[in-house]
Amino acid sequence: MEKPKIILTSWEYEWASHVGARRYIENWRKQNAAHYDSARMQDDRTAQVAACVAELAVARYLNQYWSGHVWHDSERGKFKDFPDVGINIEVRSLRTKESAAVRRHQIGKNLVLFVAKPILPELREVIIYGGLNYDEAWELGTPSDYDPENTRELAPEHLIL
Repeated sequence: MEKPKIILTSWEYEWASHVGARRYIENWRKQNAAHYDSARMQDDRTAQVAACVAELAVARYLNQYWSGHVWHDSERGKFKDFPDVGINIEVRSLRTKESAAVRRHQIGKNLVLFVAKPILPELREVIIYGGLNYDEAWELGTPSDYDPENTRELAPEHLIL
């Protein structure tokens, strides 16, 4: 089965880009986690916009609400469990490798993981890879090489459309 492709409208692209820029601005002074390897990462601005584009595309694909939420890092404790889409959907973007991060701190929270890949360089098209119960995704994932105790990597073949 071919994976669905969402092509953003001009206003969706503008809004996702705006929200991504706002998220980037609100976290200018935030340091990356110690295990982050900048050689494997996109620049933060691109990563934030790509994440927003993926969230909006998944919301449209599922016909769910996307709040486009933004908060300063100092308010993280207040909003850390806020879902990306709808009431319980966590979205992961595929960027530099073909696996999605599944994090220990999100198990047991009744989440559904959805994985999408925004297409560079313009980020106007998004491939939807599918979704899976978050706890099941954790069980099927393999320990990451950068944070094996707290992050597992899920291969796309486990996802369901």
